[in-house]
Amino acid sequence: MGLIYTLTTRHCHYPEYPYINRRTGVTAMQVKDVMVYGAVMIEPSASVADAAALMAREDVGMLVVGRGDTAEGVITDRDLLVRCVGEGEMPDSRLVSEYLSAPVISIGPDVDIVEASHAMRERHVRRLPVVKGGKLLGVISHTDIIQSFGQVMYDLMYGAGEVRHMPAAGLTGRVTHYFGHRGVAVVDLIAPVHQGDKVHFVGRTTDFGQVVGSMEIDHKPVSDAFPGDDVAIKVESRVRTGDRLYRMRGT
Repeated sequence: MGLIYTLTTRHCHYPEYPYINRRTGVTAMQVKDVMVYGAVMIEPSASVADAAALMAREDVGMLVVGRGDTAEGVITDRDLLVRCVGEGEMPDSRLVSEYLSAPVISIGPDVDIVEASHAMRERHVRRLPVVKGGKLLGVISHTDIIQSFGQVMYDLMYGAGEVRHMPAAGLTGRVTHYFGHRGVAVVDLIAPVHQGDKVHFVGRTTDFGQVVGSMEIDHKPVSDAFPGDDVAIKVESRVRTGDRLYRMRGT
């Protein structure tokens, strides 16, 4: 089929509070703090139909076109819809190479996210591959940036719990894998989590809370998990790679 599937897990950085520089009022977050590590890739020889199926399966709006960690271009859902289907072409008979955008417009991982947002606006794009030393590291989207600022408000609201007597939410880890047939999320922990904890999963399209029930580490049931553990947690709704897990304190 000519596809390359290279969706690696998001091992993201976890910036400490505050996210905003108190002296300058400017965000201290960089692209590497909010980007998606790894990318969904496809070969230029794949068909447009294959590209559309891959986007649907992985719930992404852009594919990086290339091989290994080298990006030759990108193709978006708009490219498929407007430039191919909209022109009356048959997706099964057209190739990704005919509709990709090249050369790749990329950004570095150490760029401030405000600058990244400006770069997207100037280029009229919503996503940028993140490249360092000629190697593809992942992708950052306009949604990732908006979400990062939204997270500031989320943390400020729950951080006011001492005054408003609301439970504060502590970032506990990130989802690295999701097994839909089992309803299980694998979470890379940066803080402890225990059976019975009230937690909240937050992501681009994820926003739900639950009580932690079943947990496993290395296929063995556990009642407690700690920073550095990759713990499998039974979840009540679908999650996605990169979603954040928060543990509600004081509940």
